[in-house]
Order: sequence, then structure tokens, then C-alpha cells
Amino acid sequence: MKALHSILVGIALSGCGAGGTANVGAPTGNGAPPGATLSEQYPGDVGIGGNPAVVWYEDFEAASVAAVTSRYDQSQGTARMTLVADHAPGSSGTALALRAGGGVDAVDLFKQLPDHDELYVRWYAKYEAGVPWHHSGVWVGGYNPSARFPNPHAGERPNGDDRFSISIEPVWGTGGANPRFDFYNYWMTMHSWMAVPTDDGTSYFGNALVHKNGFAIDEGRWVCVEVHAKLNPDPATGAGAVLEVFKNDAKVMRFDDSGPIGYWIRDKFCSTGADGTECTDFPAPANEKLDLRFRSTTALAFNAFWPQNYITDPAQGTLTLDQMVVATQRIGCIR
Repeated sequence: MKALHSILVGIALSGCGAGGTANVGAPTGNGAPPGATLSEQYPGDVGIGGNPAVVWYEDFEAASVAAVTSRYDQSQGTARMTLVADHAPGSSGTALALRAGGGVDAVDLFKQLPDHDELYVRWYAKYEAGVPWHHSGVWVGGYNPSARFPNPHAGERPNGDDRFSISIEPVWGTGGANPRFDFYNYWMTMHSWMAVPTDDGTSYFGNALVHKNGFAIDEGRWVCVEVHAKLNPDPATGAGAVLEVFKNDAKVMRFDDSGPIGYWIRDKFCSTGADGTECTDFPAPANEKLDLRFRSTTALAFNAFWPQNYITDPAQGTLTLDQMVVATQRIGCIR
């Protein structure tokens, strides 16, 4: 059994590799010097929750689903949650299966966190094959003021002083086997899916930014995903902000002051290397960088963690999650 679970170090203290399992695949470099990731310091994640850099740790080691949900500020669809022995490779014990759809749209957990301007979030996910995914993944972001429940304001662009969200989830509506992952982000400089946005609350939905066919969910197999984001230090500009994502310790995409250069197609930012047809079918001059002005005030910070399986379809699908870590330094996949 894993020794520690669900430790909110921000309060208590101060404020992936393959693991011998073929399901994950060989990592191709973790983007950090040897010994720099938390996972390298804590093989099997044993004891990782006690590191001062860890803000939240969840390994789903509990006697019941109720014991897990008691650690969160809000949970929905708990009757569709199951503790299962099919855990993340390299770990031990149990994982949490969330089954949504068929009339129970939202099966999720929400945790209010202490404010931070920069976070790394790593989790393991296994997606059932052939499911019409909607919002099924991990969201992290912030509210001003901080909240104990999610309030995403779907369809509305944030003002910059109220909220932002960053998530990685399967691309909704793409169809076919083994869909791709992408960001689904809300922030003050996001773009609309409409040519001329309106003010009726339906003009802005999460922006996709990666558009790489190789960034697949690997249906029926455990994948290790890590997101890193640093909020803009100066509220007047997006300079200094960072957004990046890793899969199985291989860096998929990084946005910062240096680029990459790309172009917008409505609510999709297409950068060099994007090979999704939503970009390649509509080529345009790549002449701008992604504006990462997440906020217009430093009063807005990371303080929300929201793993969820949300399916608005008669068909049901199971997303299984394990070994979720939120920290202030690079985490890396389990060693």
C-alpha cells in the first residue's frame, strides 16, 4: 500500500516511467536534469506527499469511496465512483474509476487549494475504448475570490480578474478510435469559435492549442500526463507566463515568450508542428505567439483542482484516475 495519501501540504506544512509495465511505453526524456523531478526522489511515489513542494497528493488509498470524497470540498456522482485494483503502473493499491453518461453527466471531485502563481500537475489516466468523451480529464485553475466548488461559466470569456482554467482532455466530437488529447483552456485572451462574438454567453468555449495526432489518449492503457503553468507576473502583459504539457515524460508542447509562432483559426491556435486536419486544412501565415495573459491582477492565482468525467450522452464511459500530484516543481512519471 502507498504510505501517504491526500496530504494538503500547503496547510499542514506551510501553505513515468514505464515502471516495468508495457502499457505506458518508454519515456523519451523528462525535460529536467537527472534527479530534478520529485518522482526520482520517491520511487513508486512512496512518501511523495510529504515533500514540501507538494500542494496536494491523491493516491486513492482508502477503505471506501466515501473516505476518498471526504477529502474534497465537493464531489458529484459518487454512486458512479468505484475503487479498483487496476492501479497506475509502478504504484500499488487502488485507483478510482469514474463512470459517467447515461443520465449521470457529472462524476467529479473538486479541491480548493492555497493560492500559487506556478504549479505542476501530474496524474495517471486510463480511458475506456469507444466512448463519446465530453469533458473527461483534469482541470486546474483559479477563482477570485477562491471557491470551494467549480463554477466554469461555460461559453463566457473570463475578465482577467475573476477566473481561468487549464485542462487536458480528449478532443470532443472528433470521433473514431483513440482520440487525441488537447488543452481546453479559458483565460482572458482566449478566442471565440464565432467570427463575430456575441454577448449572450455562448461565444467562448475552451481553446485547443496542440493539434498533434501523436498526442493520443491510448485507449485502454495507462498514460501519465503532466501540465506545467506559470501565470504572468505582470498583470498588464502576458510576458513571463509559461504553459506546457508532457505525456509519459516526453514534452509534447511548450508555450512561452520565445514561441512557438502560429496562427488562430477561430478558437484554435495552430503552431508549427500541428498536424491535425483542423489546422492543416486551413493553412495561414504563422505570424504570432500565443498570448498567455492569464490574469489582469495578481489577486487571481491557482487555487482550484477539478478531476472530472463529464459525458452528456446516453452511452456511458469509464475514466480511471490514479497518483494525482499538484506541486511547485516538476513531478515526472513514477520511477
